[in-house]
Amino acid sequence: MNRGVIERTFARALRELDPAARVTAALFRSRSWSWSRVHVIAIGKAAPAMAAGALDSLGDAVARCLVVAPDGTDVASLHAAAERAGVRERVETMRAGHPLPDARSVRAGRACLGMAQAAAAGGFRDARLVVLVSGGASALACAPAPQITLKTKRAITRTMLDSGASIQDVNVVRKHLSQLKGGGLLRAAGFVPVYTLVVSDVIGGVASDVGSGPSVPDVSTVRDARRLVSRYAPRFAHVPLVPTLVRTPAVGARARARLVASPEDLARAIAALLRESSEAHVSVRVLRPSQASVESLAEGYVALALRAGARSKGSKDARQVFVRAAEPSVEVTRTRGRGGRCTHLAALVGNVLGERGERDASARATPPRVVFAALASDGVDGGSGAGGAIIDASFARRAAAELGDGALARALARFDTGALHRSLGTAIGSRPTGHNLADVHVLIVG
Repeated sequence: MNRGVIERTFARALRELDPAARVTAALFRSRSWSWSRVHVIAIGKAAPAMAAGALDSLGDAVARCLVVAPDGTDVASLHAAAERAGVRERVETMRAGHPLPDARSVRAGRACLGMAQAAAAGGFRDARLVVLVSGGASALACAPAPQITLKTKRAITRTMLDSGASIQDVNVVRKHLSQLKGGGLLRAAGFVPVYTLVVSDVIGGVASDVGSGPSVPDVSTVRDARRLVSRYAPRFAHVPLVPTLVRTPAVGARARARLVASPEDLARAIAALLRESSEAHVSVRVLRPSQASVESLAEGYVALALRAGARSKGSKDARQVFVRAAEPSVEVTRTRGRGGRCTHLAALVGNVLGERGERDASARATPPRVVFAALASDGVDGGSGAGGAIIDASFARRAAAELGDGALARALARFDTGALHRSLGTAIGSRPTGHNLADVHVLIVG
């Protein structure tokens, strides 16, 4: 099972979880509502595909469609769907910053709020607002609360991301710094019914976790957000925070939400495809999703590989494959280089495998054959310039031979693993996939 098999399986699994098809199917099942005048807002890395699915389902019932996506995301399928529905002039696409919001994000946030308010003010009893949310929405659409500047919001977000905080914790704080998030878009829609469909990039997440929940009620409090800011960004401990929209019977009656795809779905899809395509004597297992630190995961994967290798000796399951959906935490303690979660984790796994290989060589033991892949489902692994990396047990030895002793350690210390993987040919090409289901890890032993 080589690199080509992993990459092809990964690409096929993403196609099977096509956001457009998932949205089309979900809207078809939800047509118990009247859809005679629908406003559509799509925000996130999968926004163009999700909006295309909505247009295919709703057709000319769409009064207006606003799509907010990152730079580089393909919108050809969106334009084709708009042409099919006969609503090309009603579709607007905006680009904005990610992973940190920029001035374009503020314009996009205002546009989203304005569209929800326009739907509420339209005077149509049958008006509906469909909100399509995917990973990246928190940065792409930004409406800072009063007394909060974009600069402050960027600084708090960057500090929390570098601290190793989980994305759920980061998003709790984002909600309480915003007029848009934490149900702000739902509030702006007044009495208009709002239907939210979500492609989740959050491990074990619910609708309010993804994109900081702009169109669903929220359970977090100002006190929760204050505690998290004090822990992860203490120099901003006294920043002004605002309440989010809590669930009440009236709010719940007009707000519905549904997850149409998740990171766990991606891991299961990859595992099923590998079982389907593999030769005999291959065991494929899906591991529990994880948000553990990259250091903990690296040690865990090597330990798992060694145990699996020992068990496979003399077993009919000569090769074992482990698949996991994950969003590892990374604490950036020194100068940030061009790296990402996937390239950093893959380099750490290679480093630990190399250390273990040296011990096995001195003990004249034969280490198991190991391949490890860390892949970003959105095709963009942080600032690494890669979409992830695939390494084997020779990675550390090759790094030393080709780049010099200490090159691997320096890249890890500087969080600068993108160039390292490109130099060694272990990087996966980077391009936006139009999807976002967190990361997926594949460990092959034997």
